[in-house]
Amino acid sequence: MSIPVFRIGKSFRFEATRRLEGNRYDGHSFTAEVVLSSSRLGPEGFVVDFGELFPLKRYIDGALDHQILNDAVKDTSNEGLAQHLTDWARGHLPADVASVLESVQVRTGRPQTPPSAPFVTFEASHQLHGLREGHPCGRLHGHSYVLSVPVSAIPRLGDVPVLLRNHLRNTLHGSVLNEAIPDLNPTSEHLARHFSQWLEDRALVEAGSGVCVRVSETETSWAEYKR
Repeated sequence: MSIPVFRIGKSFRFEATRRLEGNRYDGHSFTAEVVLSSSRLGPEGFVVDFGELFPLKRYIDGALDHQILNDAVKDTSNEGLAQHLTDWARGHLPADVASVLESVQVRTGRPQTPPSAPFVTFEASHQLHGLREGHPCGRLHGHSYVLSVPVSAIPRLGDVPVLLRNHLRNTLHGSVLNEAIPDLNPTSEHLARHFSQWLEDRALVEAGSGVCVRVSETETSWAEYKR
């Protein structure tokens, strides 16, 4: 039996430099991407509420942003920074968050452009249910969504972007997702599973092939569903 896996990612940017030999400096824009995964979602439809990662953001802002990284981290390579942040997250984030932490990855340069995989975009509103009182996602709001699927998973590559784009334009673009997809609390995790099933139902991907469908609400966040 195939086991569904949900993965989510959240990126935090910081500007810093690294001291090299010979009193030289290696400055960059850095992005730390936190990846978490679980085979089940919480009652609100999240792997983890991204708000639970705020302590890590606060640490990055205070210890790494606009700093000489050698003063805070022994190994300032991208791999060393990633390990440092992974260790910090496991030791300081809530236990239920640390338990589903998969990795922290660090890269340099400007934030990445849209995915190289086939992708389509749509604009829609939603309101999430089951959240704590006062949670901003409990209010009706909107996103510019990006939906992508790996090229290697698609036997009929040319069909997918066109059919998805038509489907989104006719049913979801400009809609309130709670009304357009009844009985779905439209978190990114639930949407990724919904689109995975949509592709399988139309034989655009092989059922049970482990295709990873990614839904991104913002430039700094995404959720995937893989079965």
